[in-house]
Amino acid sequence: MRYLVYENAQLSRVLLHESIINKLIFEVYDLSEEDRIQVETKMGKSIGDLPVLEASRQAYLKEAAIEHEIVQQHIENLPTEDFEELRIREIKEAFATLYQSNNDLEEFCIRQQLNPINVWYWFREAQVLPAGRAHDITLEFLADAIRTLLMEDEDGIIPLVGLPGEPRLLDRLEQHCQQQGFSSAQFSQLDGLLGRPVPEYLEQHFFRELSDHLNLFMYLPKTPFIWHLSSGEAQCFEAYIIIYKWNRDSLFWLKSQYVGKRVERLEYRQIELQSTETAQAQAEKDRIRVQLREIAAFVKKLDELIAEDYNPTLDDGVGKNIAPLQKKGMLKAEVLNAGQLTKYLNADW
Repeated sequence: MRYLVYENAQLSRVLLHESIINKLIFEVYDLSEEDRIQVETKMGKSIGDLPVLEASRQAYLKEAAIEHEIVQQHIENLPTEDFEELRIREIKEAFATLYQSNNDLEEFCIRQQLNPINVWYWFREAQVLPAGRAHDITLEFLADAIRTLLMEDEDGIIPLVGLPGEPRLLDRLEQHCQQQGFSSAQFSQLDGLLGRPVPEYLEQHFFRELSDHLNLFMYLPKTPFIWHLSSGEAQCFEAYIIIYKWNRDSLFWLKSQYVGKRVERLEYRQIELQSTETAQAQAEKDRIRVQLREIAAFVKKLDELIAEDYNPTLDDGVGKNIAPLQKKGMLKAEVLNAGQLTKYLNADW
């Protein structure tokens, strides 16, 4: 919550700067009052020039640490306005829609015709945590934490299921958060911010949502720097990798050290269950058989990539490096559309 209040204060400062720049442009072009009115009628009045509640102005000047004298004067010279309690309550109730469907702080201020200083002040008072924005911030936090873990890992490969000598991603993530000062209770709160348990989110949703989150330009390919490799629906083998450490040697290491150990563990469990005939044991035996078939198909895909001389190079970019993996169905979610997939599979750079 404190972060959102801080972020809104900084965004408000940007919007105030824009208002100051607009005034300077009017002066440079020596626009008459009539010309200015025409511009504002057509483009709308700058929200950084709109009236402020006196209490919000004083609070912003005190807490936003304004350093530039021009900005300080602009804020001090803003007209004041009193707002009825009903109007303030309506604005606070509308905070639930903030950050939804491109309704960022600027768009919210334009729609409500409010100075961003007022919005910052009332948002701070309301203590509202918009679910969409909270989810995005948590996604960004997880992406940064997982990137750190993958970069610290020797080979940049972390399985989602623990293996001998390779703790699973969830355990490493929780330990990382504790090292950053998180309590167990605070780590558990990530479930609520994400809208689902962290293990489920990592297994089913993180890769797709990260790819979408990084897709800033809808007509360009998505560029995730963390990839989720998956053997298939049975989830026999799942691992996160990072593009910065992904290379041809990673394929051999993945096959021998990670997939190989996973197969050994499953086969050993099969032996343990041989003499057990309970319904639960039979269900586990069936599941292991499915998983072993699935992982065998995954190994075949790795062998095909090696035989095809797949040689990922960071300078080639996400599209070219990830296309062969997507074609063979080795990703948890598709990153490239059909046209992009064809383009990057045939790229000759």
